[in-house]
Amino acid sequence: MSGSGDPHNINSCGYAYAGKVVATLLSILILCTCNVASTKETDMLYGIESSLPSDTVLDVPYYNQGNTNWCLYYCLTMMFNYNGKDIETWEIADYFDSGYYDTFSEQYNPSDTSIEDYAEQEHSLEIRRIIWGLTITDFDNETFDDLIKSNINNGQPVLMAFQYMNSDEEKEGHAILAVGYDEQYIYLTDSSGAITRGVFGSDNGYIAVPVSWEDFNEKLVSNISPRNMAYTFEVISEAPENSTEGSIYLTDRSDNGFSCLTFTNRYEENDTGLLRFDGTYENGYSIVDSTDLTSPREPEESDSMSVYFTVANPTSEESRYTVTYQFVNVETGESINGFDYTTSFDLTAYNTISKGINYSNQLYSVNSGSYRVMISLFDNEMEEIDNIGIDLCVN
Repeated sequence: MSGSGDPHNINSCGYAYAGKVVATLLSILILCTCNVASTKETDMLYGIESSLPSDTVLDVPYYNQGNTNWCLYYCLTMMFNYNGKDIETWEIADYFDSGYYDTFSEQYNPSDTSIEDYAEQEHSLEIRRIIWGLTITDFDNETFDDLIKSNINNGQPVLMAFQYMNSDEEKEGHAILAVGYDEQYIYLTDSSGAITRGVFGSDNGYIAVPVSWEDFNEKLVSNISPRNMAYTFEVISEAPENSTEGSIYLTDRSDNGFSCLTFTNRYEENDTGLLRFDGTYENGYSIVDSTDLTSPREPEESDSMSVYFTVANPTSEESRYTVTYQFVNVETGESINGFDYTTSFDLTAYNTISKGINYSNQLYSVNSGSYRVMISLFDNEMEEIDNIGIDLCVN
């Protein structure tokens, strides 16, 4: 699985921080025993009357995977939230008990139906998995491409996982989403940029990146074989009536020495707590010690708290967004004075922007107890469209 690659244009209130994104590329091995459908069978499966024009790009919410290996889970989050579910990626990792460094095979076994069962039982979504490559003579590029086009025509993105050779001729693996197509291009959304940038050299970001069908087939689909299998997940449930207008997320980059939620002791420079996503924790995340990422480190009253969030615009037009931040007492449900923060901005199509705020000494006035970092995203009519909630204890 591949690491983070999203740009951060940080605008902060009283504090600014710009981080260089490091792309962490880790290999996956896809093991399975399922045959792919033949061209004739595929035509029968996907011979559904199209409800959208053939040049459609779907407004699928975007989330960047940071330093985690969870490209599969991030793609599932984007697909599920596009279909009206309100889930966080760390909740999926928690469900599958996936650790921070777990490889793909440790996160999910493609030969079982655990993803399908999870989608149906937890989110009432019907999804279909197809394994490609075991019987290589049973399909060609057109068969694979037609599956993508049929799903897009019916208003659903397609999750695809490929193995491929990077620029150093090393095998890598990564999951991405097909979110649109036209006659010339397939449009790919990538949670890290490992494929859109690393394979296709795109400078157009991570959301609905246009890649020519010729390049897509040559560099990915044509390389599928019994030794180099791929797979797809499709949502069979009816497509949502309302499109996604935006998304907001926090990113875990604690391996690089900082995170988008940070607690720094104002008197001890090296005493820092970082938000870290890990499905083995009770909530799928924890605040950990920056010098020992396996050791929990609870926020303290003497800490300076920094919060950075990223907003993504998955639509084809510039959008106006408003973000609010609150620090909420979990027991009383009351927002703590001195922490409220609001910012509004315009964001161009298929783009992201990161903003942040530093609370230098506000935690000093907070009593010990349980709190929630609550960040909400609103559209130009102040309708909430996404949110983040992180629970923590303050000593």
